[in-house]
Amino acid sequence: MNKPDQITFVKDLLDSMKTTLIKQIVEGRIPEEWDGIELRWLIADNAKENSARFHNSNKRRGRAYTNAVIVNNL
Repeated sequence: MNKPDQITFVKDLLDSMKTTLIKQIVEGRIPEEWDGIELRWLIADNAKENSARFHNSNKRRGRAYTNAVIVNNL
């Protein structure tokens, strides 16, 4: 995947998450008293859930990913 493809992928994925979370806010499913702390936790939990499904499906790529994160200080 080249850099423009990577950028498009990230934008599309984050737009999808944004759309879902905004819909949940509008529908009243997210408590009004939540501020940036809880919303950050919710975003992180959603990202982890989505990531885990793909990370666990390919152990070799998962190990390579973990290594690259460590080596590149991501």
